[in-house]
Amino acid sequence: MRLPPKDPGFPHSAILHAICASASRWSPQNVITLPDGSRRDQFAEFHANKTRQYIDKTMASGEDIFFVMQACILLSWYFYQEGRWVEVWIFAAFQTRVAVPLRLNYPGTFSTHGNNSPGAYLPPPKDLRDLESRRRTWWMTILFDRIASVGGWIHAIDERDLGTELPLRIQDFESEAAIPSNPQDISTPDLFTRHSPQYTDSFLLLIKAVMLFGRVTDFNVRGNLRAPTAPSKNQNPYFLEGFEKLDKLISSDFLQSLPQIFKNNTGLGVTDAPEGTRLDTDLYMVHIIPHAATITLHNPYIDFTNPQSVSTKRCVDAARRILSAYYALSATSLDISRLHPFVTICWYLAAVVQIQLCKYFIELGDTERESAVWGDINVLRFAMMEYGHRSPIGVRQERLLQGLMREIVRMTAHKQPLEVGVPLYPFSHQTLFQKNEHSGPVPLSSTGHTFVPSSHQQSLSSNGGHWSLSG
Repeated sequence: MRLPPKDPGFPHSAILHAICASASRWSPQNVITLPDGSRRDQFAEFHANKTRQYIDKTMASGEDIFFVMQACILLSWYFYQEGRWVEVWIFAAFQTRVAVPLRLNYPGTFSTHGNNSPGAYLPPPKDLRDLESRRRTWWMTILFDRIASVGGWIHAIDERDLGTELPLRIQDFESEAAIPSNPQDISTPDLFTRHSPQYTDSFLLLIKAVMLFGRVTDFNVRGNLRAPTAPSKNQNPYFLEGFEKLDKLISSDFLQSLPQIFKNNTGLGVTDAPEGTRLDTDLYMVHIIPHAATITLHNPYIDFTNPQSVSTKRCVDAARRILSAYYALSATSLDISRLHPFVTICWYLAAVVQIQLCKYFIELGDTERESAVWGDINVLRFAMMEYGHRSPIGVRQERLLQGLMREIVRMTAHKQPLEVGVPLYPFSHQTLFQKNEHSGPVPLSSTGHTFVPSSHQQSLSSNGGHWSLSG
């Protein structure tokens, strides 16, 4: 940015416009609320449209294609945090289709063979910084494709076509140190269980966590593609080819294999020092994405009436861990809106499990345990809504969740179930928590009494042929 605008090293205008659009969430201007409740920031829309103009121009001419692709990645994340799903899906596809003819999916992001094929190929990387920039551009494209597809859509690029090695650590990239290329790529057999210190940081672990979730998406999509019937709680998924191996990887092996410095640090880096608290958003996501993936894999097989159901235990445990991570973050002064927008999807998946558990307790007539679960559901709802103050994706996910809750809202005996366990001032850290000298910050309920989340004080166990929460 210190270079003159006409210098070849100065950022492309499309990138600058995309940065402005994406950064608008931190300084909204002239925000318009539409009839459907969504928002439009005029400043952000101006820069998003300018970026699109460069994209359209590049699609016609191929001019500055690599830089415009980088701008497209930034713009895609803007659409994602806004919850604009059609544009998310279209731009995810655009990135991957552009990246392939650029040969970014080849080792070293360059190929000397096959150049008789049509396409706009890049020359070899001119230096280490150029090489690493290409790697990171490629992997950000793949990450976005995987995240955009978690609802059960086919990925734009198959894992078998990913030849690019993983990036270097951010500190090595920024220092431009002459570090050998990362020895791991997606085909490395122990990719998800071996993390060499010299090639591991939070971002690299985030790539692995998202790619692991991508494998769950692949398993579900391919399993359902030609299946005569939908998955059922009456079948044992462990008889499905590849299920047990994938389950073990996402439910235990990946997180257990993390180096101690990452395993024992959930990304909060909490301190009461004057400079404030720190939040490693990538590492925070690394610790909850595998649990969201576990829910996605096992949810079709949940059966609360079967005390031997491994899928039920997996899902409830995963939801509890996502909740626990949220409570740990909420007990600090850290701003949850700084988290990666994909966190709202993880909260949503945890809430889906809690909704099913709530229905089970309603049918049993167990109002005490039902109330505890309502508390967890509402905490997740308000987390989404708080996140939605800056990024509409939070509000959109909470509305989607309310659609799933209609049945239990109709079934429950609670007069105001959506207020069970809800803090009096849910969006204020100053009023949301009271300090307890023995146990630290504790959420307050709407009645002014301390509200201890069920996920902290209880666990799921089978008793007399039924699932129950036990202390």
